[in-house]
Amino acid sequence: MSTATNVRYPADMMRASQGGRDENWMEGSIRSMVESVEDYAHREPLKFAAWVFGIGFVLGWKIKPW
Repeated sequence: MSTATNVRYPADMMRASQGGRDENWMEGSIRSMVESVEDYAHREPLKFAAWVFGIGFVLGWKIKPW
């Protein structure tokens, strides 16, 4: 009979359970996307403002509360 104290788990399972470099993949992906948008906004401010205005206009028109 085995108990939890003498069970040997594979090394990859131990790394996965303790986290690792893939632990914050979502945070890293979101941060990368935000940096890309900020970079585009700094390079092309008028185009970015036009896109934001257009998206806001369409969303406001389609999701109006009345």
